[in-house]
Amino acid sequence: MTSPSPPLGSEERPAPTGVPTPAARPAGHLAELPARAALVVVWSSGFLSGTLGLRYAAPYTFAALRFALAGLVLLAVAGIRRQRLPRGRRLLHLAVAGALVQAVQFSSIYAGMDLGVPSGLAALIIALYPLTASLLAVPLLHERVSANQLLGLVLGLGGVALAVAEGIELSLNCLPGLGFLALGLLGISAGTVYQKRFCGQMDPVSGNAVQLLAASLVVLVPALLAEGWDVHFTAAYWPVLLWSALVNSIIGVGLLYRLLQRHGTSQVSSLFQLVPMSTAGLGALLLGQRLGPLTLAGLVLATAGTLLTHHVRR
Repeated sequence: MTSPSPPLGSEERPAPTGVPTPAARPAGHLAELPARAALVVVWSSGFLSGTLGLRYAAPYTFAALRFALAGLVLLAVAGIRRQRLPRGRRLLHLAVAGALVQAVQFSSIYAGMDLGVPSGLAALIIALYPLTASLLAVPLLHERVSANQLLGLVLGLGGVALAVAEGIELSLNCLPGLGFLALGLLGISAGTVYQKRFCGQMDPVSGNAVQLLAASLVVLVPALLAEGWDVHFTAAYWPVLLWSALVNSIIGVGLLYRLLQRHGTSQVSSLFQLVPMSTAGLGALLLGQRLGPLTLAGLVLATAGTLLTHHVRR
C-alpha cells in the first residue's frame, strides 16, 4: 500500500544551487577567517616592506622590480603546470585590472611615502578604499549597500582616524605626496570593481602572472625616464624585494581576488579598515613602535565596524 502523496506545495524543496543554507553560513564564515586575517596581515606588511624598500630603490623602480619578479615566478609556475595564458579580450581585461590594482595603487603609495607622507597616514588614505569601492560597486556592479553596512563603514573609518591620529604631523611639503596617495586610492577602488566585473573567474596563477607583468611594464616607463633605474642591490635589499614580490604581490593580491570571487565588494573591502591598526601592531612588534591609547581605541572601533559589515547577509 502506498502512502498518500503530500498536499501540493508541501513537499521539501532543495535549496537553490550555490546558495548556502542558514545552517551552513556560520561554518563557511569560520572557514574563511584564516584567509581574511591573512589578507589583513599580508597587506599591512606591504607598508613596512615599502618603507624599507625605498631606502634602496626609487619608488617606480622598486615597484617595477617587485611586479616583474612576482610575474616571472607565476609565469614559471604556469609553465610547469602547462597552463595556457589568457588571450584576446580576457587578456586585455586582466591587463587593465592589473595596471589599476598593482601598478597605480602600489607605485602611487611608494611615491607618496617617498615624498614625505608618513606610513600611518598612507595607510589611513588607502583605508578609505572600503567607502570608495562600495560607492563604485553600487552603480557598476548593482550591489546593494545596506544601512548597517554603511554604519559599519563609518565606524571603521572613525577607528582608522583615531588609530593614526597619534604622532602624525602634516606639512605643506606633504601635499604632492597626498596627491599620489589619492591616485593610489583611486587605483585600488576602480581596479577591484573592474576585477570583479570582468575578471571574476581569473585563474590565480596565469591570470595574476599577466596582471603583474602588465603592471611592471606600466611602471617601467617612469622608472627609466624619471628615475634612471635608481636601485642599490645590497644584502639588506634582497629580503625586502623578495617579501614584497612573493608575499605582498602574489599571496596578498591572490587572497584579495579569492575573497572577491565569493563575496560582495563592500564586504571584502571593509577588511582594509583593519590594515592601519594591523600595520601599527606589526610596527610595534617588529620595529618597537609604541601603541598609544588612541591607537588601541581605534582598533576596537574599526574591529566593531568590520564585524558589523560582515554580519550583514548578502
